[in-house]
Amino acid sequence: MTRMDQVIDPQVHLHGTVAPEAAAYAVQKVAAALRHAPGPVLRASVTLDTTAPGDRVDAHVDVNGAGVHVHGIGSTMQEATDVMQERLRSRLHHLRRRPQQGPQILSPERGRTHDSARAD
Repeated sequence: MTRMDQVIDPQVHLHGTVAPEAAAYAVQKVAAALRHAPGPVLRASVTLDTTAPGDRVDAHVDVNGAGVHVHGIGSTMQEATDVMQERLRSRLHHLRRRPQQGPQILSPERGRTHDSARAD
């Protein structure tokens, strides 16, 4: 069986003066972390902010309806990006281990959730 990976290019938002290399590095790190997503990634964005105290990188990801938000703060943009990537990877692994905490999936029959369909 061949696995088809969905390629997502995160939207990039910049606040303050951010070097293009820092933005490219953040996009690369978010894309690497998204390989650990337990489902299809519907949307991803990354915000790099040099106006905050310290450099800050935020990532917002929608994994099959489950919203994930993480951030990293560091003395450099690269350090903040690395912290954000580690937190995003950890959160995505958490979704994989605990799918019941993700979005409810509707059953095709009668529009019920899988949990309520099993109770019958």
